[in-house]
Amino acid sequence: MDERHLQMLMAATGDYTGGIDGDLGPKSRAAMTAVETRHKDAYTFDPTTTTDHRRETAAAQACLNQLGHDAGTVDGWHGVNTAEALNAFLFKAANGKDELIDRKPTANFAGAVTIPTQSQVASVYGQPGDQIKARLTTIELPFDLRIDWNLRQRTRKITVHSDCATSLRAAIIAVRDHYGAAEMERLGIDRYAGAYYHRKMRGGSSWSMHAYGCAIDFYAQPNGLRVKCPQALFCGSAYQPFLDIMEQHEWLPAVRLWGKDAMHFQRARL
Repeated sequence: MDERHLQMLMAATGDYTGGIDGDLGPKSRAAMTAVETRHKDAYTFDPTTTTDHRRETAAAQACLNQLGHDAGTVDGWHGVNTAEALNAFLFKAANGKDELIDRKPTANFAGAVTIPTQSQVASVYGQPGDQIKARLTTIELPFDLRIDWNLRQRTRKITVHSDCATSLRAAIIAVRDHYGAAEMERLGIDRYAGAYYHRKMRGGSSWSMHAYGCAIDFYAQPNGLRVKCPQALFCGSAYQPFLDIMEQHEWLPAVRLWGKDAMHFQRARL
């Protein structure tokens, strides 16, 4: 977390009145304490017992959430939700308006007819919120994936919509069978960056496919929301079998749907 950005966020929430100089002195530390006190129920850990960096990230997450830029759980780990929430805050601060993300279709996957279009997901999967939560299930893989925002942490469990669970589990196992554990780790394909999450689409007003439980992300940083081919890592030749396998299991790669956001896969057509 850039310390200047943290100061900007705390200034925007009214907790900080000092200079935006990147020097976290007494005024900045007092502001962080004020943020922690006000948002203590949202914190998933005790911020006074961790590293300065994690504490600063958590304070930024709490401020972003307060300002309406969804950074997700206040856990102090700088993942894709925190990064995108900060991007949204900085864009609005610089331009006076929200950023709009262009998702102009590049393909429609006419052959994938057994899954809904994005306009049909609410009628097929349910409405985001209580309806979707009642239909979620957690798959368990026979191997670990690394957590993209904290590589020391691993998981075998992924929560998605029950209608999407079987195909996702089969897809990830097929990817593992193709690459093997060592190659998946070398390429970063095993870096799980999130699935179900109740939020609106980044740079848009509609519900995200994540809010329907029909989306999953992998290895976010080099495959980001705005990164197009050939710059995105997953556009490389070594990753094409990964994209092919996911697509064969009807988890469509965003980079093939709208030409960027290569980390994102969804069980929905455009």
